[in-house]
Amino acid sequence: MSSFTSCFYRRRKFQPISTTTNMKKYDVYLSFCDEDPDFFVLGIYKGLTSGSGINVFWDNKRIKRGDQEVPTSVLNVIGDCKLVVIVFSTNYFNSRWCLQELEKITECCRTTDSRLMLLTFSFFYNGVHLVLGYPDTDFFEREAFHDFLDRIYKKEISQQGDKFMSWVAAISHNKAITYAGSTYLGHVFTNRIEREHIENVVELATRVITEKRDMFNVFYTESLNSRVQDVTQLLKQSKSPLILGIWGMPGIGKSTIAKAIYGQVGSYFRHKCLIENVKRSVQNKTYTLVSLQEKIILDMAREPENDISTIVSGKVILKERLHSKRVLLVLDDVDNLEQLHALCGSREWFGEGSKIIITTTNRQLLKEHGADHIYRVKELDENESLELFNWKAFSQATSQEGFAELSRQVVAYSGGLPLALTDLGIHFNSETVDIWECKLHNFTRHFYNGVQGTLESSFNDLNDEEKQVFFDIAYFYIGIDQHDVVQSLNSSTHCTNLLISLLEDKSFVTIDENNKIQMHVLLQATAEAIITRESSNKTDQPKMYDVFLSFRGEDSRAKFMSHLHSSLQNAGIDTFRDDDEIQRGDQISISLLKTIGQSRISIVVLSKNYANSRWCMLELEKIMKIGRDRGLVVVPVFYEVDPSDVRHQKGQFGKGFDDLTSKISVHESTKTRWQRDLYEICGIAGFVLIDSRNESADIKNIVEHVTRLLDRTQLFVAEHPVGVESRVEAVTKLLNIQKAEDVLLLGIWGMGGTGKTTIAKSIYNKVGRKFEGRSFLLGIREFWETHTNQVSLQQQVLCDVYKTTALKIRDIESGKNILKEKLSKNRVLFVLDDVDELDQLKALCGNREWFGPGSRIIITTRDMDLLRSCGVDQVYTIEEMDESESLELFSWHAFKQPSPTEDYATHSADVIAYSGKLPLALEVLGSYLSNCEITEWQKVLEKLKCIPHDQVQKKLKVSFDGLKDFTEKQIFLDISCFFIGMDKKDVTAILNGCGFFADIGIKVLVERALLTVDNRNKLRMHDLLRDMGRQIIYEESPSDPEKRSRLWRCDEVQDILSRDKGTEAVKGLALEFPRKDCLETKAFKKMNKLRLLRLAGVKLEGDFKYLSGDLRWLYWHGFPETYTPAEFQQGSLVAIELKYSKLNKIWNTSQMLENLKNLNLSHSLDLAETPNFSYLPNLEKLVLKDCPSLSTVSHSIGSLHKLLMLNLTDCTGLQTLPRSIYKLKSLETLILSGCSKIDKLEEDLEQMESLITLIADKTGITKVPFSIVRLKSIGYISLSGFEGFSRDVFPSLIRSWMSPSNNVISLVQTSVSMSSLGTSKDLQKLRIICAKCDSELQLTRDIARFLEVLKATNCQNLEASASSTASEISDMHASPVSDCIGHFRNLGSKNHLKSLLIQMGTKCQISNVAEDSVLQTADGTWDLFLLGCDNKSDWLTFSCKGCSIIFDVPTMKGSYLKSMMLYIVYYSCLENITSEGFQEHNLKSRTW
Repeated sequence: MSSFTSCFYRRRKFQPISTTTNMKKYDVYLSFCDEDPDFFVLGIYKGLTSGSGINVFWDNKRIKRGDQEVPTSVLNVIGDCKLVVIVFSTNYFNSRWCLQELEKITECCRTTDSRLMLLTFSFFYNGVHLVLGYPDTDFFEREAFHDFLDRIYKKEISQQGDKFMSWVAAISHNKAITYAGSTYLGHVFTNRIEREHIENVVELATRVITEKRDMFNVFYTESLNSRVQDVTQLLKQSKSPLILGIWGMPGIGKSTIAKAIYGQVGSYFRHKCLIENVKRSVQNKTYTLVSLQEKIILDMAREPENDISTIVSGKVILKERLHSKRVLLVLDDVDNLEQLHALCGSREWFGEGSKIIITTTNRQLLKEHGADHIYRVKELDENESLELFNWKAFSQATSQEGFAELSRQVVAYSGGLPLALTDLGIHFNSETVDIWECKLHNFTRHFYNGVQGTLESSFNDLNDEEKQVFFDIAYFYIGIDQHDVVQSLNSSTHCTNLLISLLEDKSFVTIDENNKIQMHVLLQATAEAIITRESSNKTDQPKMYDVFLSFRGEDSRAKFMSHLHSSLQNAGIDTFRDDDEIQRGDQISISLLKTIGQSRISIVVLSKNYANSRWCMLELEKIMKIGRDRGLVVVPVFYEVDPSDVRHQKGQFGKGFDDLTSKISVHESTKTRWQRDLYEICGIAGFVLIDSRNESADIKNIVEHVTRLLDRTQLFVAEHPVGVESRVEAVTKLLNIQKAEDVLLLGIWGMGGTGKTTIAKSIYNKVGRKFEGRSFLLGIREFWETHTNQVSLQQQVLCDVYKTTALKIRDIESGKNILKEKLSKNRVLFVLDDVDELDQLKALCGNREWFGPGSRIIITTRDMDLLRSCGVDQVYTIEEMDESESLELFSWHAFKQPSPTEDYATHSADVIAYSGKLPLALEVLGSYLSNCEITEWQKVLEKLKCIPHDQVQKKLKVSFDGLKDFTEKQIFLDISCFFIGMDKKDVTAILNGCGFFADIGIKVLVERALLTVDNRNKLRMHDLLRDMGRQIIYEESPSDPEKRSRLWRCDEVQDILSRDKGTEAVKGLALEFPRKDCLETKAFKKMNKLRLLRLAGVKLEGDFKYLSGDLRWLYWHGFPETYTPAEFQQGSLVAIELKYSKLNKIWNTSQMLENLKNLNLSHSLDLAETPNFSYLPNLEKLVLKDCPSLSTVSHSIGSLHKLLMLNLTDCTGLQTLPRSIYKLKSLETLILSGCSKIDKLEEDLEQMESLITLIADKTGITKVPFSIVRLKSIGYISLSGFEGFSRDVFPSLIRSWMSPSNNVISLVQTSVSMSSLGTSKDLQKLRIICAKCDSELQLTRDIARFLEVLKATNCQNLEASASSTASEISDMHASPVSDCIGHFRNLGSKNHLKSLLIQMGTKCQISNVAEDSVLQTADGTWDLFLLGCDNKSDWLTFSCKGCSIIFDVPTMKGSYLKSMMLYIVYYSCLENITSEGFQEHNLKSRTW
């Protein structure tokens, strides 16, 4: 299908056509001029009628009769069709027949039931062109067409209205369909091209007919289409020049409606003009009013006008040129009368039938200009909003799976505003569910700024009085009766009624049918954002007041409030008290709200009638909001009222609240907010003064409390605290502040630059006021290093907590005693930042006995061992930032906005990848790049990869410098250059061979957050830490690489080796796939201290004696020789890795390598023999994977008394194993998978007393030695692959495992004896059995027998019955599990059966059981989990009291059960767990 058709369907939306009545007789009617495209139309006809089953009307009489009348019978057929295909061609409008058809088509379009609406497709053939989707003047400006229009116009004109406009509306309603589906077929040069066009038309028409779909352009959503039709109906109502205004708030879709109308009906006006964004064009001086006048004349008359010199002369010329013409003029976004007077003067300017459409946010302009109709654009309803949003977010009319509820939340947030829906749709497009949830959460806290600029632009056009009233309404009067609002505001604002009316005209407020004032939710948010921004700007300035007093004057003013206010003032506390409350009644000013934001503390005196005052409740709402958002300290005072009455609005306090909410008709949302605030303030520690006998003492306590609070300085957290909040919440939970009786120590641990201090500061600010005293010691490590007066830190703690300098400390030891004595009496919050030595903790926080009950001590450090040493209760490991957090933080510093500009998006992603999401790096690099041009970014990134940024480097290097041991630093540098991603155990062996005590050193690096070990035991390091380590090496000799201790950069290494520049300074070298793959061994001559050598794709020529005798690690990928040269000194090597080598044998002459622990020759395809292992006495790991030429293993392998692992995977040429291999008592892992010629294991296997893991999948083994069950340490066995094993060996293995003293062979051949299956002691060692079976027969026999053994083995503790047949298993529709696995009962033994997991399914897949899937309880409750591994059932959890469980097996109709997993968990006593540990047995058997 050609691009036209596919594009068409991408752009359209389809809906079903109702066919309940008036079934159409014909499917398609073809309208065409037979003088032009005869072959083309005939091709369409044949294509539609042949094979598609489409009924097409065709009249042979019309051929060559262009000037004849169309018979009525033919015209009537048009109304009987579902679809009309119109082929506009050069002579179409010269044909009388065609014009009559078109008139009938338009009549049908206008009069047909909308549910059965006639569809039209228009195609423009051979010379009829399209411009921007609409036919241009080459067609619609032709005289023939306009003569046709004139006839229609004269025919339709009447006194009742503009019938011509009705005709235009009818045809143009379909025109939205027509032109969206139209195509320009152009000049047809070849039959092939014409055939392609015919196929397109046929396919398009066929799809529409068969699918019975109504087609609309996606831009014409249902909501837009509805509004366009509403406006079009208004345009019909007069034949005189008609002025119509489209009015509504910014972003409501006024311009979209106007443009849609212009697009639909514009082609039917010979003279038309659309001027977009009049307001912005004039304000930005893109156009003047004179130039806009010239544009109108140019568009209308098709010729430039050079005589307009002033606006006045332009008016004259416009009137002169247009007064006799029928015109369509659209003026978009007009904002003052001058613009209207200049561009559309009055009706007299235009001829009969003219239409002038004006869009504006100001209804008053339209009234003053004398608009005939004013159409108010309302918000979209929920369904309309969802449709528009979905198109933008998902490019379809419905939400994608998993996003429906989130989409509804976005729609609710947008309030039905099309601009917001469009912008949010684009904003959320292609994002994941997690990102949606995160952004929506942010929107609830911070106004989305995507539409704020548009709304604020209109706000800025208001005068100061209008702005003030707008703020007042937005904050306090939404949902309030207009009369009450006017009465309330009149006391402070003149002409309130007029101002509200002006705001309504300017689309800022609406008055509903109940005379209540309403405001769009995003306008409310805009008002709040503006106030918040202005308040925030002032928070950077000194606070105006220390305390803001909120109180109900009639309750407490006379005595208590006066006394409290004077006491605060006398204490030097600057206190704000609003003395205007009595005069102002219920009105509260914006300036008063700003005062709250400019205060440090608010004392709220809650009295009996407090909640009966709108003033007080509005104050409280603002106080609590600022408290939540910006940390205003709130101190409640319950004056002669019970806190419970306040919390739940009971008693006299509750009556006052109810009276207020009913008296002023408070909106339900406002009432809910007030109730929440009253509830929350009761949860804040304060003062309860009921029947107090000593009011002076009470006031003194309040003043002292406030004095302490004012001394607690808030710490600066971060300029852009991205991601801080979620981490603070996580740490706060660990602090468990509600538990007041204990002292808790918490560590915050992570590498440098991850934000430990930032999080600690934020926690300090957030929870600090809940403690009696608090102190934050910042940067202890640096202070300890640079200051000798360490006593001053102890002094600072006392000063912070007790606000006094009277206590003097002489020395560290006396300071410890003073701190312990003082701090133990109070509940304190103590933060020690960046601690790196235990002595620091001993001097400053001793132990938990130093602190009073409920105290919390937070320690930030890079050293996990330090936290263990001081016995912290909890450790919070800093979470890595995710992608969106990283991008936002970087963007704030680089672009001063939460996301990158479009041009920088790719480069920003590169920076984030480089930074490894490290907050420090993101901030530093963002600031560094903020002033760089885009061309510089790539260069900067390339530089950073070679030379890290000094600020980041300095911060990270602190951890490296803190390593006290030389060997620890060497280990870090070696790993950063060579060992990232390698197995920890292998690296440890290599570095131990270098004398570095790596077991301890790697542990230290992990604890200092310089290194991590993943779940596969691989070493990992943050990219910036890696770069920091390499930069340290680079700085050893910046100009001379050969003088550095480690070399890893390919170009530098190749240069050094090519030019024989090596020195003894080089300890490690890596070179992978160089440009020159052949180098001289002599280049290594001077590198006599070389310990580590990593090569890949390298060939060395020359004498190997030049390689260092100190080598501990040789890694050579693709070793090119057939054996290692004899002169190569290998005596010091700890690890040899020669993977993908050309080796035939590793040594021609054996060498004694006493230090070698790891030998890996994997993927050496030509390796034919193994070495004499007696020369490798200390070998621990031997890996010979994928060595297909290897046929035997040297019998000397039995001499490897320290071998721990042997891996012979895919050694397909290996036929047998030497008997001596079974003497390997130290061997823990044996892997034989893929050794297809090995057909048995010997009974001697039981001699491998240390064997834990045996994997022999896909081998030739058909017999397993039953001695395997006597292995003392075995934990994992996998023997998958060949038929026979599953039926014969598998059952015996299970039984033997559980009862190793039995004659296992007889158990296969005879029935199971209940008395011969051993004791429960054997079963107690079993923890997990995981069985995989393929065949129904195997399942029914093996599993049922196993369960019988299970029952018999533990007969003293379990009562069971097992019976299962093939028919029962294969037809599991309603069979209870008791029929299959029996009935278990707990009789109270030490090892009771606590949980049972059974897995059944048809795909032979047994899932890993997560540790937390089986929850054990101490009361003997049984838990059972059932999982269908074929994804046909969910996890089902069953729980009951007592001694048994019965449950139904899920229905599996149409499927055969092929696998079952039993998961049995025992509750063991502590002695058993300690002595036996955890044993897991996993047996796999598959029949292929």
